[in-house]
Amino acid sequence: MNADKIKNQKSKINPTLRRIIGYAFALAVLFFLGRLLVQTWDQIAASGFKFEFDLPRLLLSLILLIVARAFAVEAWRRVLLSFGERLDFAFGVRVWFLSNLTRYVPGNIWQVATMLVMVEQKGVSKTNALLSQVVYTALALAIAGLLGLMFFLMRPEILQGILDPGIVPYAPLIAVILFSALMIFFALPPVNRGLVALTARITRRAITAPTPTFARGLVPPIFSLLMWLTNGIAFYLFADSITPVAPANLLAFIAMNAGAYWIGYVSFITPSGLGFREGALAWMLASFFPAPVAVALALATRLWATAGELLGVLLVWISQMWEHK
Repeated sequence: MNADKIKNQKSKINPTLRRIIGYAFALAVLFFLGRLLVQTWDQIAASGFKFEFDLPRLLLSLILLIVARAFAVEAWRRVLLSFGERLDFAFGVRVWFLSNLTRYVPGNIWQVATMLVMVEQKGVSKTNALLSQVVYTALALAIAGLLGLMFFLMRPEILQGILDPGIVPYAPLIAVILFSALMIFFALPPVNRGLVALTARITRRAITAPTPTFARGLVPPIFSLLMWLTNGIAFYLFADSITPVAPANLLAFIAMNAGAYWIGYVSFITPSGLGFREGALAWMLASFFPAPVAVALALATRLWATAGELLGVLLVWISQMWEHK
């Protein structure tokens, strides 16, 4: 009896403690990044570095963020379809953006929980909805991780003595091979059937799913890759709207954007990767810009991404208002 009581108390304390630790750690990382920015900002004046703000490119980058999220929605919707569930694309977009409002709550689970509640209104099984999110997240993180690795292949000087600079010309070929292998793996019918069987065993429920085909399984990875590419292009345009960035660096910016997201997501300890993502991004950006500029861009990227999410929510709200007229 006493043991059960202690266990229940621990289960109540631990989530609160983790939340406090998460926010404290995020604030600590952001504090040190901000201090570095203040302490080294005078280097900008000494170097003659200039900022050139370009509003049209900034607006275009925000629009591309919305397009990237639309690709993500379609990737997730196709995964959901593979488990025998149907969800309208427009409603899927609404679910995606509205659930994004909970992303900054520590734990990286509230967005999914909100999604489950919303899709249930359309008759979608919570079990299948949860599974679709697990599969989609695994797919998206796998692609993001590979893109992040591509950054190091394109910038081997960061890991001197570990990577051979001569690998740079072969980076595109290596990327094509790795991404092709990844998409083929997720498209294989046995992989699809295995995921369904595993879920049925874990949930102890019978899951009726359409017969998987290679062509059908290939669709979610393609849309997920399009999401990361579009998001990376948006990030490049955002940086270029603040200070000129050579077009030759586009692929590197696509890779570092995905890599920083991957690091932020798997951190778990901070809300929506807060702090981890900015730190990783500042480190990678430092290979292109002076340290204070890299830190400033990394911190500004969080505000930019949040602005894109809020813009998506605004568009969803406007569409809902239009429907009710």
